[in-house]
Amino acid sequence: MAEDRIIGAAQPKVRFAEESAGRFVLGYIALDHPRALNALDLPMLQAIGDTLLEWREREEVACVVLHSDSERAFSAGGDVKTLAAMLQRADGLSFARDYFTTEYLVDYLIHVYPKPILCWADGIAMGGGIGIMNGASCRVVTERSALAMPEVAIGLFPDVGATYFLNRIPRGIGLFLGLTGAEFSGYDAVALGMAEGLARAERKKAMLAGLRDLDWSKGAERNKEALRIYVAGEFDPGAQEKSELWRRREAIERLVEEKSIEEIDRAFRSWSEGDARIESAIRGYLAGAPTSVKTVIEQLRGGRTLLLKDVFLREWNMALHFCARSDLVEGVRARLVDKDNRPRWNPAALADVRDEEVARSFSPHPGAHPLAEKFRAAGL
Repeated sequence: MAEDRIIGAAQPKVRFAEESAGRFVLGYIALDHPRALNALDLPMLQAIGDTLLEWREREEVACVVLHSDSERAFSAGGDVKTLAAMLQRADGLSFARDYFTTEYLVDYLIHVYPKPILCWADGIAMGGGIGIMNGASCRVVTERSALAMPEVAIGLFPDVGATYFLNRIPRGIGLFLGLTGAEFSGYDAVALGMAEGLARAERKKAMLAGLRDLDWSKGAERNKEALRIYVAGEFDPGAQEKSELWRRREAIERLVEEKSIEEIDRAFRSWSEGDARIESAIRGYLAGAPTSVKTVIEQLRGGRTLLLKDVFLREWNMALHFCARSDLVEGVRARLVDKDNRPRWNPAALADVRDEEVARSFSPHPGAHPLAEKFRAAGL
């Protein structure tokens, strides 16, 4: 496999390579910033987007593989530490506009990519990591996968298209995951429809090597089907039955379905059925930013019928409004910088979150929408 190019200085953060597969080419994108658990910074996202657009136009590129060289993490999410640091500068919102425009462009591009994308999501896959995983045509998790949408813990909201994909998880489980930031396994991901299947982590090398021998063609749909059939041979057929989260679906449904956020809050606080996993999730909710959790329920319920492109445009508006608030900076400080786990949320209680503040999060961007312009420029 010949290296195409790398970015980064002493520590390359993402590497691109091409490999011959008969008359065709396989493109590899390898996240390689283990010290940061492959957190996606702006240059990484820009490079991934540029490469995907280049490979999209090249007829000989039959398939793209997105993976990590780390056994610990596929990607722990977006680089929110840099984002929070930049937001404390006078030009911070300008950086936020660039960051979220680039991130959401890459996420949406992966969703609508005409060629098959195989995402091998071994280890930690959270937040922005799920964003680049979720749109892939073939999503593979392993017994080591640990997934979550934990944004409420840092004063943000589940983004990267979560309005779309959390709403497609049945029995209120998507809302439960968004409100609590609860971690779920690769087995859970299969049961929830967030992965095509689960393969043993030790099979990665052999599985990727076998891609060279597939009967690739110029037909994208045919290639997607060939990839689907090939990887299915590696999947654990009993993965869904091993899902701990799916086994709790009725209890979760009782907690969140058809309830207001105030009713959910009371249900969480009065939970006494002795289930350690649900108790852990509820602790995550109670530790989250009140403004975030009140916004999440409006985000998901108000966005149920939106097309995917409109989901990203709406979440971009939300992201910029959240960046203008203090909770995101404070949440990152408490969870990821000082790590005292004592965020000073403002306001500190759900009852004090004003409806007008939540509504403001959904107000449209004035003038031309930067993300819409990026979509048009990329032919999306």
